[in-house]
Amino acid sequence: MYQRKGPAFAGLFFALSILFPLQAAALPRLPAADQHYFRHFIEVFTPTLLARNRKTTGANAHYQLSGDHYRPSAGAQAHSVNHYRWDKKNRDCAGLVRYLFWEAMQPHNDAFLQKYPAMRSFPANPPAALLQLRPAWAQDNLNAAQLISRSRPLGRGMPASALKTGDLLYFQSAELRIRHVMLVVRSGASVFLVYHTGDDRDELRIRTFADLTALPEAQWHAEAQNPVFRGVYRPQFLD
Repeated sequence: MYQRKGPAFAGLFFALSILFPLQAAALPRLPAADQHYFRHFIEVFTPTLLARNRKTTGANAHYQLSGDHYRPSAGAQAHSVNHYRWDKKNRDCAGLVRYLFWEAMQPHNDAFLQKYPAMRSFPANPPAALLQLRPAWAQDNLNAAQLISRSRPLGRGMPASALKTGDLLYFQSAELRIRHVMLVVRSGASVFLVYHTGDDRDELRIRTFADLTALPEAQWHAEAQNPVFRGVYRPQFLD
């Protein structure tokens, strides 16, 4: 997202937060079955949330997970998601990742299932190992740089086929005042990038790598030759 210019102190804090991001203690790797649960939850809940959102845009907007592709969600209705973790003050690129991860680590009651009936196939309580991760990943309002500090770098030239659900694309430039994160969500062989615009447009977007490459603003190209693209990162608890 773009960061507006502010007082000199705020600019200094922004620069220092990039040069010296919060260093989080190494988090334990989840067992394989729990990783599968987490990724599958994200793959189902993300398009469900997007389909209910008032401002989802892009060529792949209002799509629902199905097999190897996203398909238009039948009867999708505009809906304002009013959960406090996804209210107006939390709606930016990092806030979207925080909220999706938090829901994957959270027990769910009937009220949640009535709002998101697609999630009824999941147990009411997530695996115990995910519950133990909540303090590190879900209780703080982590910004983009702090989310990355809880992840490990995979490189800047990874093919899309090697990416997994939950991976993060990080874009950062002090000069352009950009600090932005996109979430990878797979649907079979397809790879989608989901993000919030992080500005007054308050839009959620779904794109492919081809979509990014076609953008006229080169700073958003997920390519090794783009200095703003800092690479792909994977949360520490995932293989």
